[in-house]
Amino acid sequence: MSWETTAPDGTKSVKANEAILQANTTYTETEMNKDHFWNIGADEDGHHKFAQMPKYTDGAVATPTSPTLDTGMDLVYFSRLKTAVEAPAAGAQNVQPYSRDASGISQLLGMRACCVFDVNAGTGAITPLYIHNISSIINPFTGIYGITFNTELPSSSYMVLANGMKYEAAGTQDEPLIVSLTSGATTASKSTTSFSLITTNKSGTVVRPLQVSFVVFGG
Repeated sequence: MSWETTAPDGTKSVKANEAILQANTTYTETEMNKDHFWNIGADEDGHHKFAQMPKYTDGAVATPTSPTLDTGMDLVYFSRLKTAVEAPAAGAQNVQPYSRDASGISQLLGMRACCVFDVNAGTGAITPLYIHNISSIINPFTGIYGITFNTELPSSSYMVLANGMKYEAAGTQDEPLIVSLTSGATTASKSTTSFSLITTNKSGTVVRPLQVSFVVFGG
């Protein structure tokens, strides 16, 4: 199926033009329905299903640039290849979504994974409450939690933001709960497939929390 650029065609009869115009109508409906709702229903029509776009390079793949705002426009949304300075780690995700307004450019950093889970104060059993891209959470030792991604991340250069709710044992009501990444002697233990969290009190003693939550960005 192709688009007829001359429609109607003045050199053809009305009958012949019926097929040309119908072909263009069918082409429009088929192509628009790939990512829009087109002639589907009153509630759906005029809405996007999703948006796909190639990375914005402006012809300069080695030194990617960002689009500028046209006259009268307030916001531009685009995807762009990150430079080697912005994503120096090997395997890092180099294409990211961005937006630009009068104040400058913002990267719309994607959330790779997140989770909230409860920990039984007595048994230490884990109960997931909300999960995105997490296949398992194990508790090999009190206060240490091994987390595995469902879909592997492109690199280990991701950020983990975590916090928790402390188990209020007698005399500890004013002590903070500290949630941090575990590591080896010289290297971080996080990888493209998993990472570990440890929960401690202010003295560095490993303690069992009541609840832990975390969000993973980047990679």
